[in-house]
Amino acid sequence: MQQLALEQRRLLGPRALWHVGDVAWGLRQHEGREDEWRIRLWVEDGRVVAWSWLKQDGRDRLEHDVHPQHLHLLEEILAEPAARVAFAYEDDAELRAALARHGFTQPGQAMHYLARDLAEPPEPPQLPDGFRYRTVGADDVPERVSIHREVWAPSRVTESSYVRVRAEWPYRESLDCVVEAPDGRFAAYCLCWPDDENRVGEFEPVGVRAEFRRRGLGAAVCTFALQRLHEEGGRQAIVYCATAPACALYQSLGFRIHASLVEYSRLPQ
Repeated sequence: MQQLALEQRRLLGPRALWHVGDVAWGLRQHEGREDEWRIRLWVEDGRVVAWSWLKQDGRDRLEHDVHPQHLHLLEEILAEPAARVAFAYEDDAELRAALARHGFTQPGQAMHYLARDLAEPPEPPQLPDGFRYRTVGADDVPERVSIHREVWAPSRVTESSYVRVRAEWPYRESLDCVVEAPDGRFAAYCLCWPDDENRVGEFEPVGVRAEFRRRGLGAAVCTFALQRLHEEGGRQAIVYCATAPACALYQSLGFRIHASLVEYSRLPQ
């Protein structure tokens, strides 16, 4: 699945649906959910040319990735009877037509895809007194999990599942960026996943503790992550957003929306 993501990024650039970090984060963040998933692979000559991922978590979401030379497999993928939600770029007429043929006709929430080039490293802003930028080490796992669970409550991320995330390629602790408060807690964080082959980093996830919001710390930690990504060879950054405040934050940092992924639902058969 990650190899296909690398190839799609090389072929499609920002239009690629998946980043290698998406796959790693999606597989490893939720410990104990494997019995809710059904992952299928289509393999040709020893390489994955398509995959589908049915998440039977109450919404029955069907996610997928298909190489451009194997789009005929969409019909087989979308025929999954248990799926109730599937996804397509709003400007992808071919995929939207395929979804409609399989009953996915009711548009819902959109996830916006953003990108920015990184020819030069940005300079992170000065932090309030007592705050500092740094990256995460093994001893920081409890606090790193604590901030994530607080920001994204309810969350199923645990210390053991985050240890699995850290062990998963292409996680790199030098790109797991935080702003540390004077009391030692993490006030904000931005996990950047590298794709060294295509020199593209993905921010997933990003968060700021409620008590530290409206101080510019979200923008600050993302700028620090952009600087670190550039230092490690990245020349483009991508991120996703679904809400107006999140999109505004990333756009203030030079990201631009280039596509919107819309979820389409269908009624039970």
